[in-house]
Amino acid sequence: MNIISRNFAIRVFVMLHSFAALAADTDADTLAKRIVASHGGAEKLLRTFKFDETYLFPGRDKGTDRTSILQPPHLWYVGKTERVSESGKGGVCHDVWMWTLAPLVDPKTKLESLPDATIEGKAAHGLKVSGSIEPAMSVFFDATTDDLAKIEWKGEQFFFSAPMEVDGTRLPSKCVLIGKTGKERMRTELRKIERLATLPADLPKGQTLQ
Repeated sequence: MNIISRNFAIRVFVMLHSFAALAADTDADTLAKRIVASHGGAEKLLRTFKFDETYLFPGRDKGTDRTSILQPPHLWYVGKTERVSESGKGGVCHDVWMWTLAPLVDPKTKLESLPDATIEGKAAHGLKVSGSIEPAMSVFFDATTDDLAKIEWKGEQFFFSAPMEVDGTRLPSKCVLIGKTGKERMRTELRKIERLATLPADLPKGQTLQ
């Protein structure tokens, strides 16, 4: 192959690769828009909310009940105590933030398509979510219902099930967390989820969404 032919082949390869990347990004954006629309649209996604849950650690006979108030990705109160330290803001709440689907409409978010997968015996579409969440998070949605099925992040896996209707949107009410060792770390069931207009005034002062 002469130099001219080689340079032409290189340009064609780069062009095709760019087109493929653009098509993948477009597919990712289209999937994200479809998922959000199927959950009531961006305006219906939870931003500030309260939930009652029962969580259980392996080997324990009885679950633990707690009530949380959240405004992810930065604030998580258990009762009136903020769960997230100043140094840890962001990371602890990002899995719950993704549970609300709000990162899919955040202007800082970058989306890429992931290969389809099978989650709990069901076909699922995948998205790589970055920009607003770092390191990047792999998220999978039921191919039939568009409901959140699985999150893979920081070496851990979150499996979701039992969608619940909440004030015009829909969220999984059950989650099983598999740790980095491949063993179950925790499972939780949300008994009640409630949208809040604002954070309650009696929470500790000085805590604002960043």
